[in-house]
Amino acid sequence: MAEYQFLGESNAMAYEAPGYVVLKKYIDFADLVANPQKLALASAPNTPLSSFAGFAAADVLNVFHIPAGTLVFGMGMYAQAVDTNATGTIALGDGTQTAGWMAATATTASAVTTTVIGDAYGSDNYNFVAYKVNDTLDALGATATLIDAKVHIFAIAMKAFDITSVV
Repeated sequence: MAEYQFLGESNAMAYEAPGYVVLKKYIDFADLVANPQKLALASAPNTPLSSFAGFAAADVLNVFHIPAGTLVFGMGMYAQAVDTNATGTIALGDGTQTAGWMAATATTASAVTTTVIGDAYGSDNYNFVAYKVNDTLDALGATATLIDAKVHIFAIAMKAFDITSVV
């Protein structure tokens, strides 16, 4: 298992208070295999990878870095292109629940999965999850290695408060 992120990204989110932001990331796994320098290990976020063989089962990709004080209202995925390895799946979660937003879902062209609130977080969250500390919204390689899937991942969020100003 490896934990990856896009090279140089950190906890920041463009927003204009008050208001929502839709975070979007297009991930082309074939491009990442061909250009591994676009990725880094999460433990060394500014050091580009020299090789990447694909997104294996149990690998984690930090898709969005969420600053403290953010509310997330939903997260989902649209698979644009099927992976050569048709049994590959992706789950969406965060640093606490690896599949909290979306259970393992096939990366087939017909796979469009969206959430309002992830099942793993329960119904007591009032249709959002509050992140009190910096965290990441992640993709988890849930089964077989993905080498050429193309997916769009999105999250609906709002930077609600500055956690440093809370007494």
